[in-house]
Amino acid sequence: YTAIGDGVNLASRLESSNKAFGTVVMVSSNTAEGAAKEFHFRQLGRVVVPGKAQAVVVYELLFEQDEPGTPTQGSEPGGDAKVLYLWHWVSRDSVLRASSLYEKGIGLFSEGDPEAAVVWFREALSVLPSDSPSRD
Repeated sequence: YTAIGDGVNLASRLESSNKAFGTVVMVSSNTAEGAAKEFHFRQLGRVVVPGKAQAVVVYELLFEQDEPGTPTQGSEPGGDAKVLYLWHWVSRDSVLRASSLYEKGIGLFSEGDPEAAVVWFREALSVLPSDSPSRD
């Protein structure tokens, strides 16, 4: 079988952007919206892809949504839940906090204030040093 169409072409184009951001799984807004009940995503920004007239908003898949109160794999009883992020078990709260800081930075960057954005990116790295998208 062969897969064809706009979605397949976009997915192929996002693969190279994924490498540039240092992320493992990058998706378009359609995919992020469709899977939001099952997974946590964060907006990475907008990328220009060949064949598209406008930049595409892209998201990073962070981790699977869990039922409230269900410990995530790698967690210790009474401890902070752990999630697999960029091939490392890290605190779920750290990933969410770094994601929030990154999104503040990317918002400022999109508004034309890269100097202010860098402050938020560095703060995200202080919370989660392995956060590739926050690196300079």
